[in-house]
Amino acid sequence: MAQNAKPAAKADAPAAPKKSSKKLVIIAAAVVVIAAGAGGWYFTKGKHDDSHAAEVKAELPKTPIFVPLETFTVNLQRESTDQYLQLGLTLKVFELENEAKIKTNLPDIRSKILQLLTTKTATELLSAEGKNKLIKEITILSNASIGIVNPPEHPAKTAPIAAASEVVEATPDTQGGEEATHKAEAKKPAEKKGVVDVLFTSFIIQ
Repeated sequence: MAQNAKPAAKADAPAAPKKSSKKLVIIAAAVVVIAAGAGGWYFTKGKHDDSHAAEVKAELPKTPIFVPLETFTVNLQRESTDQYLQLGLTLKVFELENEAKIKTNLPDIRSKILQLLTTKTATELLSAEGKNKLIKEITILSNASIGIVNPPEHPAKTAPIAAASEVVEATPDTQGGEEATHKAEAKKPAEKKGVVDVLFTSFIIQ
């Protein structure tokens, strides 16, 4: 009887591997869950990061391009004595194509600026208001030479109010976010094109 008990114990031994197979199933399920979570993060967080990076890139300021012109020397309108103006200036743009247009149309730009300067008096140009007016006039003339016309910097007061009221009326009251966006767009000034500023590098009246 004792000898028959040992073979019976050996017959029960192969049942042990069932535990290891269960562990493999659990590990595989965990890997699937982790992979699914990583995929969800990529499609949500990853896309959000990409859109945020695009927004940041769009908000970066443009690099200005400065186009210097040769010094102007002109006789001013006579007041008490003869006086002349020696003026050095640089045009500021943001687009390479506008820089090329300025260089192509430089003779026309210089001619128009010279004609403008000869209409000025020393008294007019010595004041800050006179210099600011000259900057605006040169900007308009330069842009006209390259085929660009910007809207007035100070339009009539009634125009923006009318535009804003039209936007508000056209927007449903239930969409508060869209209404705020339309109002902001109505108040946002139009972006300048072409020559955006004129910088004086020398300004001598004698």
